[in-house]
Amino acid sequence: MARRFCSPWMLPVALVQVTESMAMRSGLRSTSHRFWTFMVVELPKDLGPYSQMSSLSMFLHGAFPMRDTNDVKYEFKFDHVLILANVMVLMMMGWAPTRSEIEEEEDEDLAKASKKTKAKKLAKALG
Repeated sequence: MARRFCSPWMLPVALVQVTESMAMRSGLRSTSHRFWTFMVVELPKDLGPYSQMSSLSMFLHGAFPMRDTNDVKYEFKFDHVLILANVMVLMMMGWAPTRSEIEEEEDEDLAKASKKTKAKKLAKALG
């Protein structure tokens, strides 16, 4: 018997999944708020007036500017989520190899294979 796509027994499962998802999202949002505040506002204060921001602090300051609050408070906006998602995807994505890179890799594999066969022939001749 095929399982039904929509079943009243699946409603409690769906409600639990939605609740877990909302809790996880609110936790991530709170964590990003605290991290941005620490990296952009608090850390430069702690390092002193002549210190320079770290590269991550400068990235967060540039990618998520809080001009509305004069860079003293993080405000969640959906644009920020989209920007961060795009940046993370680009950082984790492996670029597809070009045609010439694939051909070079194949040439290297053929060269290694030919060296192995030559070594085997030499070993048979000597041994």
